[in-house]
Amino acid sequence: MKEGPKGGMLRVLSDSDVEQIHSASLALLARHGMYSESDAILDIFRDGGADVDLRSRIVRLPRDLVDWALSSAPERVVLYGRDPAMDLLLEPGRVYFGMGGSSEPFIWDYEARAPREPTKADMVANTRVGQAASNVDFVMALCSAGDVPDDEIYLHEYDALLRNTTKPVIYSAPGEMFTRWFFEMAAAASGGEAEFRQRPCVVHWTQPISPMQIGAYTEGAVVAAELGVPIMFSPGPMMGATSPATLAGTLAQVNAEALAGIVLAQIIRPGTPVIYAPHTGVMDMRTAQCTYGSPEQSLARAAVAQIGIHYRLPSFGLGGGVEAKLPDSEAAAQAMMGMLMNGLSGLTLTQTLGTLASGLYGSPEMLLICDEIAHMVKRILAGLSVSDDTLAVGVIEEVGHGGHFLEHEHTLRHFRNELFFPFLFQRQSIDEWIGQGSRPVDQIAHERVTHVLASAAPIELPSGANQSLTEVLCRAVADVRSRSRG
Repeated sequence: MKEGPKGGMLRVLSDSDVEQIHSASLALLARHGMYSESDAILDIFRDGGADVDLRSRIVRLPRDLVDWALSSAPERVVLYGRDPAMDLLLEPGRVYFGMGGSSEPFIWDYEARAPREPTKADMVANTRVGQAASNVDFVMALCSAGDVPDDEIYLHEYDALLRNTTKPVIYSAPGEMFTRWFFEMAAAASGGEAEFRQRPCVVHWTQPISPMQIGAYTEGAVVAAELGVPIMFSPGPMMGATSPATLAGTLAQVNAEALAGIVLAQIIRPGTPVIYAPHTGVMDMRTAQCTYGSPEQSLARAAVAQIGIHYRLPSFGLGGGVEAKLPDSEAAAQAMMGMLMNGLSGLTLTQTLGTLASGLYGSPEMLLICDEIAHMVKRILAGLSVSDDTLAVGVIEEVGHGGHFLEHEHTLRHFRNELFFPFLFQRQSIDEWIGQGSRPVDQIAHERVTHVLASAAPIELPSGANQSLTEVLCRAVADVRSRSRG
């Protein structure tokens, strides 16, 4: 099991600030409430002790119910991979990084130097690159399976993910039907439902609708809670559009929306593992586009991490995704800002590594650049050790004036742990760099992608799982088609 480095040394809120945001969220939940179009969700809240007005479809949550839910949710969560070596221990302040996000409509074509419509084969290839990237701890999507019918895309994306990574998979499933198929496919890939219940290798990612709505999209949480699958409620407003144009106001709203999801999960099944995951998106007032690389969004995410630590819950958010349209210096600067801020603030799960153009497409080349950035951030979070041995006073005296440390036993014992060695970024002399073609980092990353894909293959599944997964996919597609005809 991986135990990621600890962050949390960066605090952008005072303790009083955190309490004010929490109190504002509680006031919104108790007075304004959450609107729900889903009868099933209204029934769950009503049976759990919430104040539910069936005529207005408003759910109001008293403070004691929210306090109970926060105390019921576990502080430590294990995200299982199909390979136990890929398991992640989640707890407040511990830091991990993940590839991609939700299904993205395009993909960056390195050879064409332009985005294009993706295929399921592209999603397979990207997942294999994510599997190979050593600092990518969990896997989402860098593109969609765009060459299949729209209402079947999710099913083929689940298939592509489950066949090509042993790392934990975080992915969305709209509504109860797709959630059931997602978990049945994951169970098939795991070797059966019993194995899946013991080690669920996926996380159910669901979203309320900002501002202050929770709909049928979230009904799949019932299925997740029943199976013990971790649930991530991830409201995603845009500041100034679907949340207030102030950071504090946006935090108060998204915190309320996320708390409502946590209450829902605990009512369904007390002790259900949940991940605190408010997004703090920002709308560019000139273009009306959602920003991914803005400083205010990074600042708000640092606040989310701090609030998650206050609630003693693992947290999740953007960080690797950028507004830049190709994997260049702009993209690297934005990714480094987001990933380093998240790491220092202790955000548990940072997603969107490899994502360009504010989530419109991904790039495996950018993914490997972000993998290198994650490598650097993890070294920073590892910190430094001060002891008699590391202070090395005796070694300095032993080497003497004008000596060197290159051959000293102390150097041989420490340099591999103390010094950072890049995987992708090149430490060459100028002559060496020119002699090897003066290649920019995106070209080096593309060569690495090509090398990975030349030898990559589907992940070996348990005995009989390949046929079972194929059969479940076929039944799911047939079910979706029959519903669309009906």
